[in-house]
Amino acid sequence: MDENTGKKLLHAVENGKERESCLLSENSWEVLYQLSDIRENILEWYDFRPGASLLEIGAECGALTGLFCRKVHHVTAVEESEDKATVNRARNAGYDNLTVEVGNFRRMEIKEKFDYVTLIGTWEPSDDETEQPYLDTLKKVRECLKPEGKLFLATENRYGLKYFAGAPEEHTGRCFDGLENYVSAGNIRTFSHKTLQKMLWEAGFSDSRFYYPIPDYKLPSEIYSDENLPSFGSIRYATVSYDRNRYELLDERLAFDSICQDGMFGDFANSFLIVSSCGQQNTETQVQGGGNGQTEQSDITKNVLYAKYNRLRAPEFQISTKIIAGEDGNRWVEKAALRPEARRHIEGLLENRKKLMSIASRGEGTEEAADIPVPVEMIRNDDGLAVFPFVEGVSLAKEVTKFLGKREGFLQALHRAVESIYGAFLRTPEMLVNFRMTKEFEHIFGIVCDEQTAEILKGMKSLAVSNIDSILSNFVRLSDGKLVCLDYEWVFTFPIPVEYLIYRTVYYYYSENIHYIKIGEAELWAEFGLNEAKVGLFRRMDDCFQQYVHGEKRKYIYTANYGKKTINIGKDIQNGENWFLSVADDIHYLNSHLGDYRRDLIKCHIKVDRRDVFLAKCREKTPKRLKKLIRKLRK
Repeated sequence: MDENTGKKLLHAVENGKERESCLLSENSWEVLYQLSDIRENILEWYDFRPGASLLEIGAECGALTGLFCRKVHHVTAVEESEDKATVNRARNAGYDNLTVEVGNFRRMEIKEKFDYVTLIGTWEPSDDETEQPYLDTLKKVRECLKPEGKLFLATENRYGLKYFAGAPEEHTGRCFDGLENYVSAGNIRTFSHKTLQKMLWEAGFSDSRFYYPIPDYKLPSEIYSDENLPSFGSIRYATVSYDRNRYELLDERLAFDSICQDGMFGDFANSFLIVSSCGQQNTETQVQGGGNGQTEQSDITKNVLYAKYNRLRAPEFQISTKIIAGEDGNRWVEKAALRPEARRHIEGLLENRKKLMSIASRGEGTEEAADIPVPVEMIRNDDGLAVFPFVEGVSLAKEVTKFLGKREGFLQALHRAVESIYGAFLRTPEMLVNFRMTKEFEHIFGIVCDEQTAEILKGMKSLAVSNIDSILSNFVRLSDGKLVCLDYEWVFTFPIPVEYLIYRTVYYYYSENIHYIKIGEAELWAEFGLNEAKVGLFRRMDDCFQQYVHGEKRKYIYTANYGKKTINIGKDIQNGENWFLSVADDIHYLNSHLGDYRRDLIKCHIKVDRRDVFLAKCREKTPKRLKKLIRKLRK
């Protein structure tokens, strides 16, 4: 971390508002990594014992230190850089249960024994380490733990899919170093699932349970476990590079579809979070995540199987969602406010359910009553936490997904899904009202009813109560055929065109699975009676709704400011682009013959307009003894 960055970070953490302002306006990876509270997602979900002690190794600027201070009785944060430690102290000055120490953990004498030790990404060795530096680090961590203690290790997966797809290695900045056995990377190493498991066992950890942060452990938005792995369609975003430009050799989303279908996600996840036990207590629970059939020490009577975080929303809408299993195997879902401002949003879920139940009651006594989707019941709602039962069934998304790639079957399945959500409402006049413009509608959807807009909206019907998030994955069909709505965050009682709701239902499934759907968008809209004018209006409405959720101009999706360029080589190869193949052939030929001068040419940033221009530039950079080769290539 350079001096200017250090000053910028220190200034930002000294005032909470300055930290947010810095995040929203900057585009430096160092700023994003050190300041973003997305970092906390890696362990926010874990139920630490409040009276415990924790040793944080490689605390850096304290992105996780504050989380640990809120979770346990005392935190000792070790950081090798004095500048980063200074930022950490300033950032977490409000905690009186924190000790920040400066030094290299591997050379420090640590006499205290801790309940927890965290090693989040920082365990690459120095040049003067032992023959087995990674294993020796784990052994030293083991010595710092109490007999019943736990290690939390977050690190890259050597065989993470993003590295096959062209993402550079974080530690070397080059592509494929890990896949090519680190022959050019010095003593830097990352490890596979099996190697990490073996290494931890050799270091004295009796059991290791693997979790899978998505997209990776640095800025995770979701945490999967072996008991709740992603399936086809779960991963619908490619890994973004924030520190340097990257290549894209294949579509990670499509590759993950097949990997998940084949049950190999644990081998190709981009990174791991591993919870390792170094001993056992009297109270034990059987776990399935470690893969070795042993028992694991349990701090708590519940086991988080999955966690998802919405931290890129406006503060008043930032929440988490967790799937949890109790000791008896029963599962439930928890939605919790991530910030004080979001407590009202969580508390509003109960009222939203009442609104949906009230519209359903209007259909009582009709034939359609049995077909009305039922909002999932709520077990508890207080103190910024809402609890729901886990619903077993098949989502409408999965019902439609079975027919992807089959034109007629897909259209029929999609129509059935839309009918399942809206059909009973549309056939029951008591549940419908005429659309009319209101101030609430204008505020949330940003539509001013001019003459053209009024003509488009003319005659449209609205549901008496509208659930904006009526997407296919939010509806589950039970074994008896009943449809249950899992999510009702965004429920409104002012008129919203029901055609807009149908548009959102179709659009979000279509956009996530567009590669598999062999139907043009215009043709798809025509299937649901939506013409170009309506679709254009609904797109504008949805953009405004997203700004309502994520801030004006979606400012709270600040990670978009930090993403670097992705160069899609893979599609050029697949499409057989002649210009690209010609240039690639020239580069390959030159690399094969230039020997020691190869790197010099690679480092030249050459804008390739024509093949002869490329070769001319190469000739200018080439010593005389290779001029002959260049002339030969030009023939």
